[in-house]
Amino acid sequence: MSEGRVRSLAEQSVIYGLGGFLTRASGLILIPVYVSYAGTSAYGVVELMLSAIVLASIVLRLGIATTMSRFTLGEGKGKVDWAPVIHTIFTFVMVAATLGVIVGLIFHNVLTRALQVPDRILVAGLFGLWVTMNYDVLSRIYRIERRAKTWVQFSLLNVALTIALTLFLVVVLHEGAVGLLVGNFGGTLIVYLILLALRHETIGVRRFHTATLRELLVFSLPLMPANIAMWALNLADRIQVQRLAGHTELGAYSVAARVAVPVLVVMAAFQNAWAPFAHELRGQHGDERAKRTYAAVLSYWAVVMGWALVAIAMVTPPYIAYALPGKAHGAEPVVALLGAGIVLYGGYLVVNIGVTISKRTRMTPLIATIAAVINLGLNFWAIPKWGIVGAGVTTVIGYAALLLMGWANAQRSYPVPYDWWRVAKVAGVVTAFLAVSEWVIPATGIGVVALRLVLAGVFPLALLAVGGLTRDEARRGMRMVSNRLPGRLRVRVAR
Repeated sequence: MSEGRVRSLAEQSVIYGLGGFLTRASGLILIPVYVSYAGTSAYGVVELMLSAIVLASIVLRLGIATTMSRFTLGEGKGKVDWAPVIHTIFTFVMVAATLGVIVGLIFHNVLTRALQVPDRILVAGLFGLWVTMNYDVLSRIYRIERRAKTWVQFSLLNVALTIALTLFLVVVLHEGAVGLLVGNFGGTLIVYLILLALRHETIGVRRFHTATLRELLVFSLPLMPANIAMWALNLADRIQVQRLAGHTELGAYSVAARVAVPVLVVMAAFQNAWAPFAHELRGQHGDERAKRTYAAVLSYWAVVMGWALVAIAMVTPPYIAYALPGKAHGAEPVVALLGAGIVLYGGYLVVNIGVTISKRTRMTPLIATIAAVINLGLNFWAIPKWGIVGAGVTTVIGYAALLLMGWANAQRSYPVPYDWWRVAKVAGVVTAFLAVSEWVIPATGIGVVALRLVLAGVFPLALLAVGGLTRDEARRGMRMVSNRLPGRLRVRVAR
């Protein structure tokens, strides 16, 4: 049936995930170093600045970069010349990013007061805005070309440069939050310049077409309110935590977001592979096969991401207790909540593919706005009452609403037979494991780490017991993982 196509998606996701895992794992290992030298509050400042960068990039790009997969792979077998689309997006984003930086510098006094950050932080943020907007365009080119391995190589180079620059700026020069920002974006800038030189024939302004730009904007502009609402759902709670709980709590909340990054890595790897895969599948094999595959993807997504969430929830308490200073310990109960929000958002990406395919996007802004209003509205009550734990709970509620409404909307224009009963079984097992981690097993003590690792490892057995996973699927998953391993390890897994 769709097993081969799902395997292709999984392999692409694994490759993207490898790069993301090595990137985030290095950052996770270095969190204690950064917190010690920059301080917990610096993480809050950086998180706030990153949130502002994301919002500014959404506004400046007008959603045009997200159209790349739809207007290349999604056009079917007949359309082979992608240059007008790529050159138009590249040129538009380059101009928009540059104008954004200029406007930011002109109104820097207004922005620093609004964000409550020093001038140096704002300038570093504007630098990061320009780099990330343009770097994202080249990233998407590799994704539509399905060249995941090549992209991972450049990602690893980015990691190495970022770590070196950040350590130098934070540990040696004691630049604090500025060092965290400039180090991160400095490594990305170097890799971006290398990619510009290597891909000069693919990108540029030579094939910029105003007609193509109009076509892209007709598709992307209606999604602008949805993108802003998604930003509010994803990141606006940082501003609320800062205002309602203080800078120290914002720092702890930001640390929790960083510790939850392994779940984000899996989701981001899938996200990188999903849109090109979904559009190419439909373009080559038609709607019937595509729908069967999309349904299978959601079920497998629940299993894989459920396991990832359980694993991070099990290792987080001892990691935070042993590796981070006392001011950051409040992050521990929030990690699993933010991870759950990430999982739900990934589910939304799966079910929302029907809206992208049908191009019936009118309800998308309203759905995203309602989910954001639910999340942010509840924060005004939950944060003063429960602090950053309250913000984590409302994040889960907001993303759950987004998934439910997104599914209902997509089914109207492109119905897909998802197996929601199976997804519910997986969700129930995940909830039970998270409850055991939070309320039954202590965070520290002799043998605690080993016990937590064992529980994380037996999660698939619990799924087998309730029917969330079949034995045949487990064997196929083992074979797929085995085939990605070196020869000696492959034999051991196969046995």
